[in-house]
Amino acid sequence: MYKIGELAKEVGVSKRTIDYYTNLGLLEPKRSESGHRFYEEGALETLKFIEQCKSMHLPLQEIKEILDKKRTMIQDESIAPLTEEVTVHMNQLQVELSQLKFLLENVTEDQKLTIIRQLTSQTSELIQTLLSFIL
Repeated sequence: MYKIGELAKEVGVSKRTIDYYTNLGLLEPKRSESGHRFYEEGALETLKFIEQCKSMHLPLQEIKEILDKKRTMIQDESIAPLTEEVTVHMNQLQVELSQLKFLLENVTEDQKLTIIRQLTSQTSELIQTLLSFIL
């Protein structure tokens, strides 16, 4: 369990940011008898996920929809193991897409054309689709 300040420090965001995410329903704290908020271990992963999505310029409303769908799917025990596996893959893809975006932003137009010429049409279509999500 994390206090709000501990969670903020762990991820490198402000307590105010966590308050904002909590008010939007992105994070769900537990309340102590005295009314203090505590965040479970899952909140740490959720907060990291939110920050990754933000780095890819996803609006908070879309992030909330993704998290809501994830929570709904986790409640269905028959797909819970699959959900966890897909989440791990999605997180890895998000990291890789962020790295790819950084690389593409620093490539000259001639280098981009050379890379595109070497791609198969299927790979090129996949990249175009991925870029539409991160740009």
